[in-house]
Amino acid sequence: MHPKVCRRTGLGAVAVAVALSCAPGAAAATESRERTSRSLEAPASADAFLRAGLPAATPEAPARRASAAGAAGPLATPAPGATAGSALAAGPSSYPSQPRLRVYPDEPADAAAARGALAYDEIAPRVQALMDRSAYVSAEVVGTSTLGREQLLVTLTAPETPTETAQQTAWRQAMKDDAEAAAADEAFAAGYKVPLWFNNNIHGNEVEGTDASLAWMEDLVDRAEAGDAEALEVLATSRLYFTMSNNPDGRVAGARRTALDLDANRDHITNATPETRTTRALADRLQPLFFSDIHGYTRTLQVEPCGPPHGENYDYDLFLPHAYASALRIEADVAAADIPGNVYRAEDGSPTPENTGRFTIPYRDTPVGWDDWPPVFTAQYVAYQGAVTSTVELPRGTDVATNITIGRQVITSTTDYVLENRADMLANQVEIFRRGSAGEPLRTLGADPDPATVPGPDQWAELWGPEDVYRTDFPDAYVIRVGEDQRSATNAARLVDTLLAHGVEVGRVPGRHEVDGVTVAPGSYLVDMQQPMRGLANALLAPGSDISDRVPFMYDVSAWSLGELWGADVDTVQELPRTSRGRSLVRARPVTQARGTASVPRGSDLRLALTGPAEVRALNRLLADEVPVGVLPDGSVVLDQSRRAAAAAVSRAEGVAFTEADDVTPGEDGVPLARPLRVAYTTSSSVPLGGDDLLSLEALGYEDPLRVSAATLASGEASLEDVDVLWVGAGLSRGPLPAEALAELEAFAAAGGDLVGRGTAATALAQQLGYVDATAVAGNGWGNGLLAVETPAGGLLDGVAEDHAFGYAPVHFTDLGEGDVVEQTYGDDPLVAGHWTPLDAAGVGGPAAAAGQPSVISGESEAGGRAVLFGTYPTFRAHPVGMLDDLARALGVAQG
Repeated sequence: MHPKVCRRTGLGAVAVAVALSCAPGAAAATESRERTSRSLEAPASADAFLRAGLPAATPEAPARRASAAGAAGPLATPAPGATAGSALAAGPSSYPSQPRLRVYPDEPADAAAARGALAYDEIAPRVQALMDRSAYVSAEVVGTSTLGREQLLVTLTAPETPTETAQQTAWRQAMKDDAEAAAADEAFAAGYKVPLWFNNNIHGNEVEGTDASLAWMEDLVDRAEAGDAEALEVLATSRLYFTMSNNPDGRVAGARRTALDLDANRDHITNATPETRTTRALADRLQPLFFSDIHGYTRTLQVEPCGPPHGENYDYDLFLPHAYASALRIEADVAAADIPGNVYRAEDGSPTPENTGRFTIPYRDTPVGWDDWPPVFTAQYVAYQGAVTSTVELPRGTDVATNITIGRQVITSTTDYVLENRADMLANQVEIFRRGSAGEPLRTLGADPDPATVPGPDQWAELWGPEDVYRTDFPDAYVIRVGEDQRSATNAARLVDTLLAHGVEVGRVPGRHEVDGVTVAPGSYLVDMQQPMRGLANALLAPGSDISDRVPFMYDVSAWSLGELWGADVDTVQELPRTSRGRSLVRARPVTQARGTASVPRGSDLRLALTGPAEVRALNRLLADEVPVGVLPDGSVVLDQSRRAAAAAVSRAEGVAFTEADDVTPGEDGVPLARPLRVAYTTSSSVPLGGDDLLSLEALGYEDPLRVSAATLASGEASLEDVDVLWVGAGLSRGPLPAEALAELEAFAAAGGDLVGRGTAATALAQQLGYVDATAVAGNGWGNGLLAVETPAGGLLDGVAEDHAFGYAPVHFTDLGEGDVVEQTYGDDPLVAGHWTPLDAAGVGGPAAAAGQPSVISGESEAGGRAVLFGTYPTFRAHPVGMLDDLARALGVAQG
């Protein structure tokens, strides 16, 4: 598999000879860049979850997802990051680690089995059988899916004593803790077992990666047990990790998304799904040298690296050479295997049964539409661990058996390439962490680089051009404010804990400083960018860039900043004062979680400002417990001091801080009582457990909001009779509403019900029901990003809205009627970061057309019901946390 032996280790029982300096992998002949456009994939319908009956994984599994702290995702608790890794221990203390795995009952509706792949309930028995016959195989349960199915991680490696495993862990940690020393450590270079990680089935209906991994593991173990020297060398010099099914609920249902109706391969910043929280924790723990995410389906086999735009926070000079060379190796090996039934890439990019020796490598073949810009994708997220990563797409139109064979060859070629090039790749991974810790400027490949100055293979160079050059200048630090200058203490705590869960180092500053025009108050959180994970830290916190003029369109989201969209005040510090050795003079003590934010004063009435979702949840909990809560004119709420025990309970549960209030009596003194709201929401999906609208409503504390659709309203299955407010996040129907559904909606409006929603669908319904006269003008359908907005004083959103919002296909409003009110507008230059272009030369559908135009409006029906319509997207993938208090105000959370 890999060439001559050239080093030894001092690890006793695992002492083996391994290639230290290796020949580059087999290279396919490179040509001038072709980069033909990609056919974009449409997500599978989530209706399959209902068709599959959503079977519980175990008899005792609840019908809905678990309600334990942290289980429902980052919007459900005030400090989600603190529990984000709770599904994972530190890993086995030695190898093998071979527990008895849970055997699940047969599920006749398993969609994977219906296609000829392994049923989910067959995976654990196959892994168990492999463990039972070999000490090279270990397994652990690393998480559970939304519906409670276990996620298995299987590890193949030579046996290790506890001392040897501890040494491997110490070496892995030293790469980040002291990368400079690790780079000079000969024992580390000789003895570290490089980790390769193959992730399977993150899209539930893309199944063959699981089957290919199992078949490949069984073959390697068979050869090792038979004494095959190459197999034994692989096991002695590496740890091979396999996530058997990242999305088991989707596997059973035959659905792309998770049971929360979220695409897990778009969730690696927000981590709203338990499936990606497992992946996030594993990425930090495994710190892979190479990560391969096995998917399907494109016209031919497709193997990254990506075309532009390239993520601007990566050390691309250390990533690209081996990423491209390994893709060429996989292409050459799969073509040489001449697998019956495989398809190949013709000159025009179409699939052909003729073995052309070519598949699709986006860096070479796809000019736009397959990029590594957003770290929401699994491979692009894991790359911040210093890994070379690849999303592998198995071909469509081939049968399951053929794709399993292709997948096995991909795993073989990947493993061979990494072990042949381990010394160079490992040095690069250490160097990424060293650069970050040293605070060096990002090194990038210029428009016309000399490949001789870039370490590693040089096949990439003749394809590289100005269109590939993306870079950023890292600031010296970020400061997350505390105290009076922080708009939301709970959102700030959530942000800190989320950063920590992503492996970003955060410190707390004990004293006051004035730095680079920024006031750093005592207790503020400091993210010093001289740290090994500085690339991910900046990707999470920076606003991002406007790339509208760089590429014609984007495959997915183009901006995602937690620093701007998560409702906390974050300052950018371009230059920290430092010693001659680079140590910050603004001393910060490392933290492992955010400091508690709960407090309740004594001896006075209690005021709660609704500054974030945690405070809104606290209010809704109080109302659910029938605690009298008054509404003050500024939108905050007040409790009589006799209700201190109730306040203390929600303060502890949600991390909220009550302050002293004037002596008032809720329900008297001109202070109306808040009332609980019954909320309904529309959906175009039939997945009963999720969707970003439902998750956002639940994050605000609306328990069991009523789900309605045109069909359920028409049939009488759902009724709006007891509903106070209807959230319209999705259109009720593609065509005219059924007469019965329209009658139900008209009765709701006639009774004075409130309507809140987003986009053209909600506006059309609000017009039809007589709430507004305004027209919604849709922006470019793929335009999305961080948007500048302005909120009028004295309006509905005054006091809660921020300077930025998120938009996808942003909508603005025109032709407002006499009673329509502008609650927010787009800024004069609305796109701060992202990708948003006009549809034509006149600027239609672009940011210039929306500049200064209303982004949020309200209106009133004849019966007195209010409509609030967003042209922005406050619930997008449950991500823009800072917009949830806007949504709460629109819903009327504190109305009397």
